[in-house]
Amino acid sequence: MLFNSGEFLSLEKDILALILKREDLKMKESEIWKQIIKWGVAKHPTFQSDVKKFTSNDFETLEKTLHELIQFVRFHQINGEEFMLEVWPFRHLLPDDLIEDIFRCYLVSNAVPHYHAFTTRWCNFKVDSVLIKKKIVLLLTGWIDKISEFEEFRYKFNLLFRSSRDGLSSQTFHQKCDNKGATIVIAKISNSNMLVGGYNPLDWNGNGVWKNTTDSFIFSLSDPNNLQSAKLGRVTNSNYAVHCSNQYGPLFGNGNDLYAPSNSSNWMHVTSAYSNIEGSNPLIISDYEVFQIVKN
Repeated sequence: MLFNSGEFLSLEKDILALILKREDLKMKESEIWKQIIKWGVAKHPTFQSDVKKFTSNDFETLEKTLHELIQFVRFHQINGEEFMLEVWPFRHLLPDDLIEDIFRCYLVSNAVPHYHAFTTRWCNFKVDSVLIKKKIVLLLTGWIDKISEFEEFRYKFNLLFRSSRDGLSSQTFHQKCDNKGATIVIAKISNSNMLVGGYNPLDWNGNGVWKNTTDSFIFSLSDPNNLQSAKLGRVTNSNYAVHCSNQYGPLFGNGNDLYAPSNSSNWMHVTSAYSNIEGSNPLIISDYEVFQIVKN
């Protein structure tokens, strides 16, 4: 690891900046911060070894040394304990509005950073799924944002429901998925690698209610290892985008474009309110997952 080598402290600043920009940097953000501080302090051998003995001039000098590098630390991905232990002693290096925004995000549930914040580095992004991996998350992210190519993890995928763990009851689905905001449903077809699913940007609460949106979609992926096999079906009749009922699980479209009956692995798939994503009818699923989609 370069950061632990004797060459690290002699790196030129522009080279270090290129390293810090990398999405595949396999380090916690708090550790990246510690290494930046170590590099900066090494440039000033007259500094005290104890940060508590730093003068205001010391902090001002160190800030000038590190100014171009600090922007590459993803502070909003450092937890509160690590922030207080590693970052807070050097808080004078950070803008006041950044510190305020960090604490707001610690204290306010599901708060979105106001201050410029990078998305999670590729190697640090995790999704609790037995069906999808990171590349599929990026594909879905691009579809959500209606962008053809995407290389940033802009959303957290929080697992709410897994049928192999929670069962196929519609009641359980609604207990776990109602009032959670936007969700993605992903199902694996039995005896195949094929995945199907849908995105509901609204929520699943309500009984016998049609919900209108132009942002929902359904999809299929015949080979999860080949993203070129993906078929995207945007909603074509927004009045019947999603239907919410306690009697069944997720339902997209008034013609049962994608419909999960309660206590059944036989899903209906009849093109009506969405573009065609191919696939047979019925679809026999072996497992399905539902993720809450939360913007980073």
